[in-house]
Amino acid sequence: METFKQITDAFNWLQSTGILASLAALLYAIFKVAVPYLKTHTKNKQFQVMENVALTIVTKFATWVGMSKSDRQKAAVQELTNAAKSAGYAWVTPEIASAIIEAAYQQLKKLGYDNHEPATSPEPTEPAEKSATPVQTPTSSASPAAQVSAPKSESAAEAASQAPKITEKSDPNA
Repeated sequence: METFKQITDAFNWLQSTGILASLAALLYAIFKVAVPYLKTHTKNKQFQVMENVALTIVTKFATWVGMSKSDRQKAAVQELTNAAKSAGYAWVTPEIASAIIEAAYQQLKKLGYDNHEPATSPEPTEPAEKSATPVQTPTSSASPAAQVSAPKSESAAEAASQAPKITEKSDPNA
């Protein structure tokens, strides 16, 4: 009974001095600041987890040969959405998953691991002499006349390659 009276006296003293109200206001303010911060921090951590999962999924689908790009993207979005649901991330919608997959694909390309379109070089169909002349491309901004070079005779090319090269700059004041 004595301890109950001491607790009551301490509570009454805290209330009469205003310390209890100040402490309650401080706890309320901390709660109002901490909860949104923790929610944002948690969502950022979840987003990082989804980015890592998306990079893994994109890497897996990039190695599949029999699917088109759009089919790969649809399958990757579906798999990421399923992974988010199984992890309990209700905020991941198919639109968000599509954006995360696209970001993961861009990161994969940036890292140089994009191998869904194998690089093939066309086999030469012309003899080596003809392929040495420049080819005019439609995307070039130079005029067609500037791109066509006159064929040089073999002796003129040899003479040009044997011409002395000046490596030092001459000083006009010397």
